[in-house]
Amino acid sequence: MLGYETLIGYNDVKTSAGVYFSVKRKTTYIIKNTVLPYDDADVNVGGAMNIATGVFTAPTSGRYYFSFHGLNCDAKNVWVRLRLNGNGTSIAAAISKYDSLSTSTYLNLKIGDQVDTYLADGQICDATEFNQRYTVFSGMLLEQDLVL
Repeated sequence: MLGYETLIGYNDVKTSAGVYFSVKRKTTYIIKNTVLPYDDADVNVGGAMNIATGVFTAPTSGRYYFSFHGLNCDAKNVWVRLRLNGNGTSIAAAISKYDSLSTSTYLNLKIGDQVDTYLADGQICDATEFNQRYTVFSGMLLEQDLVL
């Protein structure tokens, strides 16, 4: 039995490059009841985030952390849902023009689960001046499930 404590899980977990991403929008988005697509990635380690569709697909089971930040560019309410497999897990809301909105959550995901940001109402704006981005969606694997 000597040495098995270090052997179990070490090769699978400790040598993994990880799974994490941070994506941004460059332009205003106004299409309600749709998943927000993104057009720029600061990082996308593991390649699990599809920038064009705005959908993150879990490559491994485990505990993940996600966050969304945006800016309301409409005089009306804006609502963005962070969703797991099409179901809301948390919501970001702003009620006045140029209010910021944000949400974050921890999720237990299985391989193939999908997480996205969904514009339920309003407009998400962005400024391209000075390379500023107001709309940012980020996530990371915190703890991978071991398969023995």
